[in-house]
Amino acid sequence: RNGIYPLMNFAVSRPHALPRALSQPQEDPQKAKTPTPEPFDVETRKVVQMQCNMELNEDKSQWHVSAWMLPQSDNSKDLATELVHYGFIHEDDCEKLAAFLESAFHKHRSQA
Repeated sequence: RNGIYPLMNFAVSRPHALPRALSQPQEDPQKAKTPTPEPFDVETRKVVQMQCNMELNEDKSQWHVSAWMLPQSDNSKDLATELVHYGFIHEDDCEKLAAFLESAFHKHRSQA
């Protein structure tokens, strides 16, 4: 008597309200033209222990610290800031890591 789908026999007393699309605020055209890199996920864990191993490459032009770096152009602060940007370390650890890397760079340069 009610067909295959008996619960579909009932009518809704009022139609379901569909959510209205909110009008998007107009963006500044200058901002839309200049792309800014979106940061990756923010790291919430804190650094507990740091270790740095540096090796001089055979061509003596690059240093190895889990990434290729040119000693005359790369510095510890920029490297630490980049690690924060890509979500490898927490923002609060940036200064601590930069100081640690700087001491490792200084120690290795004085030995070379």
